[in-house]
Amino acid sequence: MVKVIDKAKYFEMIGHKPHPKQWLYHNSPNRFRVAVCGRRFGKSMMAGRDLQPRIMMPDFRTWIVGPTYDLGEKEFRVIWNDMMIGLKMGRNRQVKKAYNKRSGEMYIEFPWQTRLEVRSADHPDGLVGEKLNHVIMSEAAKHKVETWERYIRPALTDVRGTADFPTTPEGYNWLYKVWQQGQDPKFTQWASWQFPSWENPYVYPEGKADPELEEIRMTTVEEWFLQEYGAEFSAFVGKIYSEFQETVHVKPLTFHPEWPNYFAFDWGYTNPLAAIEFQVAPDDTIYVWREHYKSGWRLQDHVNFLKSREQPEGYHWDAAFADAADPEAAATINAIFGPCWAEPEAKQNWREGVDLVKGFLRKRVPLGDIAPSAEELIVVTDEIDGPPGMFIDNSCTNTIREFNNYRAKQAQGNLPTNLREAAQVYDDHALDAIRYGLMHIYRLGLPGRLSDTVAPINKDAEGGYSKSENTDGGHFTMAELNNL
Repeated sequence: MVKVIDKAKYFEMIGHKPHPKQWLYHNSPNRFRVAVCGRRFGKSMMAGRDLQPRIMMPDFRTWIVGPTYDLGEKEFRVIWNDMMIGLKMGRNRQVKKAYNKRSGEMYIEFPWQTRLEVRSADHPDGLVGEKLNHVIMSEAAKHKVETWERYIRPALTDVRGTADFPTTPEGYNWLYKVWQQGQDPKFTQWASWQFPSWENPYVYPEGKADPELEEIRMTTVEEWFLQEYGAEFSAFVGKIYSEFQETVHVKPLTFHPEWPNYFAFDWGYTNPLAAIEFQVAPDDTIYVWREHYKSGWRLQDHVNFLKSREQPEGYHWDAAFADAADPEAAATINAIFGPCWAEPEAKQNWREGVDLVKGFLRKRVPLGDIAPSAEELIVVTDEIDGPPGMFIDNSCTNTIREFNNYRAKQAQGNLPTNLREAAQVYDDHALDAIRYGLMHIYRLGLPGRLSDTVAPINKDAEGGYSKSENTDGGHFTMAELNNL
């Protein structure tokens, strides 16, 4: 039976005292770990020291793969200093070793047939043909996706090897998608974190308010500061929904049969049609729990798919809201699927709708026991540490992507005055649908079970559109919908 080295005792032996956030990483049993860190968080030391107890075991082959030898050297330096110098293993003539950053020759080979090497993605021929127990993808965000997918991931298959991704973020590149897997419960082998710089109390003893960080923030561009020190993927100038943060707003959601459930549609054919399902909790929290996002289908095909989906226990839906630009599509939904409202006022005031959505994304506190209005409910200060007014399920990947990327094209610093014209006109289909839904409920006075207050759109014999009386005041079950 192979003995396992006690990590905590080993750390004590080499004098490593992880701070609390580093312990999250050290204690994680997951096969793949993605640590997105701000500068001076201590990611290289964390990854290098986490590996050391494992290379004390026999027959273990591991690489540190950097985008360049220079970047891969950082974790290797930690291991060299701790083991070759601190523990004086370098004096053992049976330990073969080299440390030449200029030539790229950096390795340690122990007499128990364990070998650690630094490899560079700049030399892809050196990434072929090995069976690996572990890999550190040093500064992972700077790598190309093919380095991981083509060379490293296959090398881990034979022995079910592990991998760590310590990095500072660089926008929504391939590493962001890998980080998302660590946030999704379906990917049980993955774990991921965002560790801002101020979580390191040894470097920043006053946390986020540390004078050193305050000076850096005041003398640099805010978006750069949030990426380099805040470990945020979403930090770029001109982001319209700047309040959105995946670690805050995205989590697994379940369907609640006792809550109203709504559809929100943004029409499309060449562009995707977005059908977003969301529930409204008694405290007015919005739960976006499912999305349908598809291009190239007729409207009837979308309806057939929505009707045929597997549904959670107690499933129902109460009403649909849609883009008023296509009243015929709204009338079709009303005729073959269920009640659909498409009021022009929900679309016309784009800025009001965006502000409404932004309000739900912010942290909030309720005022008193009486149900407040939407404006009263949303109270924003830097000191509030409550939950936001909107959550999105991990499965809604297109909605999450749009929230992260919806931006003004040429904004510099503050957003432009004519934000609607400056906003990108693509990749906003789920966001438009959500905006229509919330505008209908919170600005056009259609809360609760809408069929009690407003009748849906119908097409009359002359081809016009009008509202007619709706006799159904309750939920629409799937059995009822399938009979429409």
